[in-house]
Amino acid sequence: MDPSDLVVSTSRQLARRGVDRSALSRLAARGDVVRVSPGAYAERRAWDELDDRQRFVAAARGIVATRPGELLISHRSAAVLHGLPVVGGLPRRLDSLRSDVGGGRSEASISAHRSTVPCEPVELGDFCLTSLERTLADVALAHPLVVSVPMLDHALFHSTTTLDAVEAELEPRRRHPGSKRALAALGLATAASQSPLESLVQVRCFEGGWERPEQQARLPLLSGRRAFVDCLWRSRARRAGPGLIVEADGRYKYGPVAQLMTGEEHWKEKVREDDLREQGFEFRRPTWDRAWSRTQFETMMRGTGVRRTC
Repeated sequence: MDPSDLVVSTSRQLARRGVDRSALSRLAARGDVVRVSPGAYAERRAWDELDDRQRFVAAARGIVATRPGELLISHRSAAVLHGLPVVGGLPRRLDSLRSDVGGGRSEASISAHRSTVPCEPVELGDFCLTSLERTLADVALAHPLVVSVPMLDHALFHSTTTLDAVEAELEPRRRHPGSKRALAALGLATAASQSPLESLVQVRCFEGGWERPEQQARLPLLSGRRAFVDCLWRSRARRAGPGLIVEADGRYKYGPVAQLMTGEEHWKEKVREDDLREQGFEFRRPTWDRAWSRTQFETMMRGTGVRRTC
């Protein structure tokens, strides 16, 4: 179900239709309606059909509908609305950008971010939010690399922006406390990463001082065909063999819920890996948990012989 199709009504709108507070309480107690945000409600049956990301969007609609003035959505909340991946979990409150540095406070449902740097807002459905480039810049300044780099990679992979455009948004904030981290995010960002997990692997390599791999490398197979691998280290210290391959497919590819691979596809994947192993390539397939944990990722890399650059 598209969250924009969900009917979100404020308590005032319901009151005008004859649903007073007592009636609303009875509907909620029976499970007919659910409060999506303070002062905003939706039909429970339709709400239950939404996933977490869709519920966030629906809740954002409720917050916007109950505000007396316009709300400029920013940071990770704007990233969700722009369709970017949000690694580490969805925001608990709706991020809002405010230029009145001396005023405005965070609330139970709104997290206020203040900035005097001008922003040209964009409209998307019911929302007024920061542009894609401003959103990426704000997230890079305020959040760790594991959050900002997957967003940048996604935007570059889908050609919805350029690094130059994001860097232009960062230029006026060179003295921001997070500027060094933001520039590091831009240095890591690449259009070669095809999933947030691949982006996370790149971040962990950077943080651990490991040599960065070649991404989407094309390798010949013994069968005469060619295969693309996510990450390849062709030369390694203290190790023989043609190189190390890291495939960042994670549960989204093999999980029973997603069911993205058929039995035939699983078999082809096995034959492909066997072919490369017979040529001497070593394989690692880190899960989300292993890549998310810096300690576990470090342990995995120490056993591969990949060089450290620092």
